[in-house]
Amino acid sequence: NYEKGKDFTVIGESFDVTDAVGHGTHVAGTVAAAMDAEGFTGVAPEAKILMGRVCGEQGCSNIAVSRGINWGIEEGVDVITMSLGGPLGSLSEKRAVEAADAAGITVIAASGNDGIGRVSYPAAFPTVIAVGALDDTLARAKFSQYGPELDITAPGVAVVSAVPMGTGREVRVTVTGTDGMIAVKATGFAGSPEVRTEMINELVYAGLGKVDDFTPAVKGKFALIGRGEISFVDKVKNAIAAGAAGAVIYNNEPGLIQGALTQDGTTVAIPAMMIEQTTGDSLKAMLLAGKTAQASLLTAATDYAAFDGTSMATPHVAGVAALVKAANKSLTPEQVRQLF
Repeated sequence: NYEKGKDFTVIGESFDVTDAVGHGTHVAGTVAAAMDAEGFTGVAPEAKILMGRVCGEQGCSNIAVSRGINWGIEEGVDVITMSLGGPLGSLSEKRAVEAADAAGITVIAASGNDGIGRVSYPAAFPTVIAVGALDDTLARAKFSQYGPELDITAPGVAVVSAVPMGTGREVRVTVTGTDGMIAVKATGFAGSPEVRTEMINELVYAGLGKVDDFTPAVKGKFALIGRGEISFVDKVKNAIAAGAAGAVIYNNEPGLIQGALTQDGTTVAIPAMMIEQTTGDSLKAMLLAGKTAQASLLTAATDYAAFDGTSMATPHVAGVAALVKAANKSLTPEQVRQLF
């Protein structure tokens, strides 16, 4: 459903909107991905996307954002959605969103991911619909910014959408125990090496992953480690020092979270993956009872990925705004905001 695009991050005319990060593709997929054979679809799968690239890999300039909004006005779009923001709003941005409003365009933007009681700009401007993020319990995501300017919230945790083809990574963990072989929900850690050929190994319980929790039995095996008390980094470092071939960390609360083992793009020596609390507790009980359990680890290349952020919540609202405008083209931006 991509119609055309324009790059505002460089001086002069550029129509290269190649997505090197995946963020823009993910957002566009949530708004308007066409339905695939497995039923994945965007919120408004018949909408058309005009992609205004206003952010480079180092961030988004106020001037580029303003130029992108003004291009949307020139093109006569119905909705402008911006999964971006910063602590300060510029005069050029304010004028651009006001001009879009006057042109009958509904403008939507992300509230920000710093978890503070202050909404980012341009979302905080009065004519913009400011979007916060919810988790899967319908509670505010911990990172989601809030405040009097916030208008609405939408799903923003572990949102699955499209990414540039083949750049998505799906972590697959299968465990074998008393109930046979079952696939379990899992996620990876930044800095964990990819497992492109399936690894299968015996699990050895290693408590919370402290140095004294490891026994010689873990050498060459997968360490089953509980979340808590020490960092993921230290848990994996200790597993490596003990000779483990991999680390399976289970959460200490419902659901899954994302974490990092390195900060510089490097990878650690062994793969580390997280599984859910209930599965981890069951495996722990088995191992402490003297039974055996195995796990298989695999990282598969896909065209989809799960991202967190108010950036992911914003296109949900943009998709609904597109459906609203499709139902009644004559609605003004203020009327659309009132419906929300």
